[in-house]
Amino acid sequence: MIEFTICKDFNGRRDRIWELVKDVSLIPEFWKGTRQLNVVEKSNGVYEGEVKFAFPSKGKIRIEIDEEKKTLKMIYLSGPIKGLNTITVGESTICSQWNVKLTFPFNLRSNWIKDHFMSGTEHALERIISTSKNQLVEKK
Repeated sequence: MIEFTICKDFNGRRDRIWELVKDVSLIPEFWKGTRQLNVVEKSNGVYEGEVKFAFPSKGKIRIEIDEEKKTLKMIYLSGPIKGLNTITVGESTICSQWNVKLTFPFNLRSNWIKDHFMSGTEHALERIISTSKNQLVEKK
């Protein structure tokens, strides 16, 4: 089981950060472990489909967006990863909470993979914050 939470503080508008987080088409741009995402909206704020990872593997995913709580849940249903990554945008903090299991043979390297996921999560949150700042500069 891989469980961790990483949070990053941001200075700026929460709504700009949230617009980037909830844009499902941008997930591969920020989350480099996700090479490709092929999802369709099943109902308001709920997407389902296939995810291709940066390593040679794929799985099924459901994404749930909660506008009120400013939360996006990536629920990995099948494939090498099963479980949940919850991204929450607070007033001045963005957090990603992971709770996933790895399937064989990936579970044999779970300690290394956890460190890799933690590093990737830090970078993803930093990319989201940086992009929101760049958009602000461009709009001035």
